[in-house]
Amino acid sequence: MALDLKSLKLDFETLQPHSNRSLDPPGYDQSLAKEVTVSTSSQRKKDSGILTRKQQMLYARATAPIKNIGFMCFMAWMSGNSIQIFSIIMTFSLLAQPLSAILNSGQVFPKEPDWPQLDVLLPRLLYCLIQAGQIVFGLYKLNGMGLLPVYASDWISAIKAARFGSGLFLVMQLALIIHLVSWG
Repeated sequence: MALDLKSLKLDFETLQPHSNRSLDPPGYDQSLAKEVTVSTSSQRKKDSGILTRKQQMLYARATAPIKNIGFMCFMAWMSGNSIQIFSIIMTFSLLAQPLSAILNSGQVFPKEPDWPQLDVLLPRLLYCLIQAGQIVFGLYKLNGMGLLPVYASDWISAIKAARFGSGLFLVMQLALIIHLVSWG
């Protein structure tokens, strides 16, 4: 079985430079290259399946930062309430990251022109609500550090500053007073 090399030879001399005729590669079948039309009912089922998957992906994208936010809140809690540069930077990071995430939520959840029936509003609101949880924890942390101006004495210098102890400190003072009274 000898291979006839003359059958594999292509004649390039007969082709004109601007002709519409193109050379097909050996083994190419024109009948197999035609597009197959899909019926409209199966196309609708496919579209609804894609729509539900896209909606699920939007909700997954909205809830993705929960782990990161939990980790940031744990790190802030571990840094303590003392006034140190690390805890202050950590606390301001707790506030800055979710604010920028909320402001950039339009780029995270864009409205797709190909899918006008896709609901982007609810996942975007869920995303902003999760980010607001980190802001609330950051404000709680600032209050614990004493950096939030919540008393009138923080704004007006003529008013004496209110002195409040923590609950545990008051309980320890009361126990010490009771102990000293019982000795005397």
